[in-house]
Amino acid sequence: MTFSDQLDLRNPQMVSEFATDIYTTMREQENKFNVEASYLSKVQLPTEVKDTSRAFLVEWIIDVHRKFRLLPETLYVTVFLIDRFLSLKQIKKSQLHILGVTALLISTKYEEIYPPDLKDLLSVSENKFSRAEVLAMEQDMLKTLQFDITAPTAYRFLERFRKLSSVANDDKIFFFAQYLQEIALLDASLLKYCPSEVAGAALILSTKCIKKVNVWNKEMEKATDYKDEHMQKIVEDVKSFVLEVNPKFLTTLKYKFSK
Repeated sequence: MTFSDQLDLRNPQMVSEFATDIYTTMREQENKFNVEASYLSKVQLPTEVKDTSRAFLVEWIIDVHRKFRLLPETLYVTVFLIDRFLSLKQIKKSQLHILGVTALLISTKYEEIYPPDLKDLLSVSENKFSRAEVLAMEQDMLKTLQFDITAPTAYRFLERFRKLSSVANDDKIFFFAQYLQEIALLDASLLKYCPSEVAGAALILSTKCIKKVNVWNKEMEKATDYKDEHMQKIVEDVKSFVLEVNPKFLTTLKYKFSK
């Protein structure tokens, strides 16, 4: 048991005695639901759904997620559902918008205590499609995904890594790492890394920017089962995308995290 878990032994809600086992299970589950980074070129027609089409959709979802003030995990589950569905079924570019709304509908039902009504989601989509069309897409998605609608996300791993680290356990570092993770959601090529790897890379970058130290010490290596050397390539890939991404994709995120 890690030292941070020992400190919470008296708090039954933290289930400290099971924390390590839960983390191990999460690592196993993320591999089970891993989506291939090149799935768009293999499954979707190049004239229909491209990397940029996906990026525009994710950016729009981030904006809707902000407007409804939904839980952070809802955003990650929504993008996860989109990627899994697109990796299994070919659709037209004109169907991307309704796919995004449907994925958001499903994830809010799963994650939120008070999910937004479908009519509100239709309204924010300027009523470009009907209630019946969204419900039909919802049925199609759930059948295609065989009702496996959630998996460990980068956000949950980030929460765990923050707790494990005595260096990075503060809000400023956590929220900046979350900002970097949400930028990473825009890049389909980063799907070659597991959510836990992206979370670790975001935390390393955030800590280096704010505290000028490397958070991935021996303590973190032991607790996460990731060596610092292993993380460096991932850190460089996430950093490169964050620095090179088209600024128009960052307008919503900058506004969201400035509040």
